[in-house]
Amino acid sequence: MREERIARSAAGIGMATLGSRILGFLRDVLIANCFGTGIFAQVFFAAFRIPNLMRRLFGEGALSASFIPVFTGELVKKGRDSAWDLALAVFNILAIVLALVVLLGVVFSPLITRMVVPGFAAVPGKLELTSRLLRIMFPYLFFIALAALMMGILNSLRHFAAPALAPIILNVSLITFLVFFVRAVEEPVVGLAVAVIIGGVGQLAVLLAVALKKGFPLGRRLVFYHPLVKKIALLMLPATVGVAVYQINIFVDSICASYESVVGRGALAALWYADRLMQFPLAVFGLAMATAIFPAMARSVSKNDLPALRETVSFGLRSVFLLTIPSAVGMIILRTPIISLLFERNQFDQYSTQITSTALLYYCTGLFAYAGIHVLSRGFYSLKDMVTPVKVAGIAMVLNIALNLALMRPLKVGGLSLATAISAAVNFCLLIYLLRGKIGGFGERKVLVSFLRILGISAFMGVILLAAAKFLPAADSFAGELTRLCALILIGVGSFAGISLLFNMEELAIFKRAISKRKSS
Repeated sequence: MREERIARSAAGIGMATLGSRILGFLRDVLIANCFGTGIFAQVFFAAFRIPNLMRRLFGEGALSASFIPVFTGELVKKGRDSAWDLALAVFNILAIVLALVVLLGVVFSPLITRMVVPGFAAVPGKLELTSRLLRIMFPYLFFIALAALMMGILNSLRHFAAPALAPIILNVSLITFLVFFVRAVEEPVVGLAVAVIIGGVGQLAVLLAVALKKGFPLGRRLVFYHPLVKKIALLMLPATVGVAVYQINIFVDSICASYESVVGRGALAALWYADRLMQFPLAVFGLAMATAIFPAMARSVSKNDLPALRETVSFGLRSVFLLTIPSAVGMIILRTPIISLLFERNQFDQYSTQITSTALLYYCTGLFAYAGIHVLSRGFYSLKDMVTPVKVAGIAMVLNIALNLALMRPLKVGGLSLATAISAAVNFCLLIYLLRGKIGGFGERKVLVSFLRILGISAFMGVILLAAAKFLPAADSFAGELTRLCALILIGVGSFAGISLLFNMEELAIFKRAISKRKSS
């Protein structure tokens, strides 16, 4: 029952995330149509990446990892009134800190830009335009980080729908601009940056409205102190370092990609598009499961129920393997037709398709590890151990930097994505070993057997997909290619599901029962 409840929550989150990601794809298609992998795409992605990644420091990363276990514990032990006071104090303090950070970011945006993408200085005006866009978009951090806190509160209350649907608002804002206003402004890329701010405001407004309905007392009383705020702050320190390590990884990738004389023209934009495609199954399957199990983990720890925690970790890992491994195999085989169908038009040419396809190939090899890291790290966070994931992330960061430098010249843009995948796999393996030492065995043999079975079934699915791709001829029209790609995806999903049911995969049966109960309820 516990696993089915988690599966139902994960399925609901995944479906909501699916809608957001579909709109995200439409947004990226429109951006690719307008800017391709050229200079305007590169400066927008470089500038947007900075506040978008910093939100993990102040929002869904360090703060959520520290806030949810403490908030959940307060709910379980002392009830909602004390928990609401804690949430209100964190909200007010965070708003003040964010306002100061945004102010500093706006003032020092030229320096930040030069540090993050120094290679842009080789093209006159490129660095200055990136800095200008960063200055416009930095306030996005204020709104999206507070929105992430609202997500943490709602997830702790087991309300998953609004947090999963909220990112749709940003996509709608960007799509609206790209469809209706992009030709009406003198500098389209600047207008796109303004649309980012509008999307951030919308996300916070919607989530805040839902939290207020749940009882969040904002405006009814003013609270700046709660005894557990200090505990959250102390937990945040190592968690912030851990997130900062991740950001350094991203920034190193950006720095390397900005040297186009080494990795090739358009590398930074190609990494962005490939990452967006890879994030689709990661968010719909991996992050959805990690989000659903985190409150359950925190409650198990609050009740000192380690056996339940072990079972949740094991089920979480087996579930993300079930969903991400076949997704990775399918994307590897179909990567070129997917990218061509989605992006290849106007400014996004065959060269752009080729370099994005190369980046996606290597990213996908680490998809299972990216998802597994999210599950395992939440196991540590539920135990209020923020230090261990930081140490492991530090090791992975050093490895990623070394591999970037070693692989970027021979493999170009593919070397940067392969370095990320390898370092993620090492991160994942170390987290498994160390979490076992903290909570005892969580059925690692069962997890390994499940991994190997899913890998074998996915490989067989891949063979079927390759045969089907040769059998179905390429079409000359967009509608024909879309039909062909949809047919191939259905063949892949059908063959994997059929073989999995034939082998009585336990995780698939649990999801099948959970979804059936969700439909009947």
